[in-house]
Amino acid sequence: MMLRRLRSYWQPARNETLAGGAILVLATAVDLLQPWPIKWLVDYVFGGLTPPAWLTSIWPVFATGDRAGGILAVCGSILALAVVYRVGITLGHFFLIRAGARMVQQLRCHACDQLHRLSLAYHDRTKVGDSLYRVAYDAHAAQTLLNGALVPIVTGALIMLGAAVVMVQMNWRLTLVTLAVTPVFFLIIRGFGSRIDEQSRRYHENESALVSTVQESLSSIRAIQAFTLEPETRQRFQTQSERSLDANQRMTRTQLVYSACAGLTVSVGTAAVVWVAGHQVMHGGLSVGDILVFLAYLGMLYQPMNTFSQSASVIQSAGAQLRRVFEVVDAVPDIVDRPNATRLPAVQGEVEFRGVSFRYDPESPVLRAIDLRVDPGRVVAVVGRTGAGKTTMASLLLRFYDPTDGALLLDGHDLRDLQLAWLRRQVSVVLQDPILFAATVGENIAYGRPGAKPEEIEEAARRAQADEFIRALPQGYDTLLGERGVNLSGGQRQRLSIARAFLKDAPILILDEPTSALDAHTEQALLACLRQLMHGRTTFIIAHRLSTVRHAHQIVVLDQGRIVESGTHDELTRGETLYRRMYEAQWAEPQTRSVASSPKRTATLDSSE
Repeated sequence: MMLRRLRSYWQPARNETLAGGAILVLATAVDLLQPWPIKWLVDYVFGGLTPPAWLTSIWPVFATGDRAGGILAVCGSILALAVVYRVGITLGHFFLIRAGARMVQQLRCHACDQLHRLSLAYHDRTKVGDSLYRVAYDAHAAQTLLNGALVPIVTGALIMLGAAVVMVQMNWRLTLVTLAVTPVFFLIIRGFGSRIDEQSRRYHENESALVSTVQESLSSIRAIQAFTLEPETRQRFQTQSERSLDANQRMTRTQLVYSACAGLTVSVGTAAVVWVAGHQVMHGGLSVGDILVFLAYLGMLYQPMNTFSQSASVIQSAGAQLRRVFEVVDAVPDIVDRPNATRLPAVQGEVEFRGVSFRYDPESPVLRAIDLRVDPGRVVAVVGRTGAGKTTMASLLLRFYDPTDGALLLDGHDLRDLQLAWLRRQVSVVLQDPILFAATVGENIAYGRPGAKPEEIEEAARRAQADEFIRALPQGYDTLLGERGVNLSGGQRQRLSIARAFLKDAPILILDEPTSALDAHTEQALLACLRQLMHGRTTFIIAHRLSTVRHAHQIVVLDQGRIVESGTHDELTRGETLYRRMYEAQWAEPQTRSVASSPKRTATLDSSE
């Protein structure tokens, strides 16, 4: 089953696999010849037996009785066979290792691509560290399966077949004694197989959890150090590490017992052959050279059996890992194109929420019967308390999720009837925490439109008022940013995010609290950029800070997933509305902070009272 799943990933490495396999077959044939020079030495050089005609035609020295020449011929044969064998084995494994590495590369790329295609619902319930482990480590089991199991099994089977043929021709009775222990090997493999598979699966699951623990702690390093949580973090890691260690020890213990049983079976079989062969030599049925050759082939026969037992362990372990990878590959995306999905010739920008409801959990609705129509080019602010469903509305517009009920329309077309990739190219997003990558400044801006020309990138930066600080960086637009842009200020990171949106030039814009993490001075500097960016685009502003939405054409107030109020800023501040209470509460906060921070002003107020 697992081999069938890997077939498509093997196709690019087919030529290398066939070349390596052919070379290994030739090397195996040479390996089967290596015991014979020892027989020549024992029987024809020192034993005085008459050599066959084919041997004297190759090495005439055996016919002359010259012992020194015979020893030289034996040594030359041993070296010649060894050189050919080693060169063949080296070349064969070189090609097969390359083939295995290519399979891993294909599988990793497919799994990584699938992770990027899976919806946010999948990533919401899957730890990042677990996904990383499956792609980076579990996928390597494809090479382990090829080079650590299949190749040894095939070459071992060829050696066994060749050795068995020679042994039958030499002495069929001894061959039967040799093969008597074969059923024991299969019983051992069957008895330990399922246990090794289960323990291997548990071990890799614990290793995956360990990677997740490290990933979570490193991504939260600032909070850990700020709250002095190093001891608790260390304890969490140590606990998970001990679980992984325990799983590893259980798996290793089983594998060692498995190997010991296989090795003991080999020893029993060897002892039985030596007993029978020894008595045959005593009665003249075999020559000393014959028994040495037979014992050499016995080793060739039993070594693959031992290899089979080890390969069975490898197959169980690799199979457990590959099943984890294929769980990712086989995961069905929640958000996909419909069979007849289309794209619009032009986007006007009219957006309508028609009876939209949504829930992450069947028992906990986030949005309830949302009805909202936004005309092209209008600016709509969506406000409300934390958890009201503001960001969920933006996520639905990008089709990160689909509505549980109702429909979301663009220019009168249900988003589910539009091609997903095309739809997302029609929407630009500026987030509260800009997403920047460990790439150059220019490359980060170009994420808005891959393939953009340098002059287009610079023009977008100028419109976002970012060109000046970018040119002040050590390498300007070629400056390499740290992970998540940590070597830039919050305002600079946000300007790059705005420049990316300018470059994308999409007709719909989502501003998800773009200035809430900035100080008031930086916020005011960026608002001018944002107003220019919003011009002519249908814009959704998700905001906690209500001072940024006063000039929106329409303000929608969400409460517990419902639209409870809608209107302009002036309309919503006239009566006793939720929006007015929220706005006055936010307006009062800076006033209170200002009074509290000024002793002189406090004294004046006190004296006036």
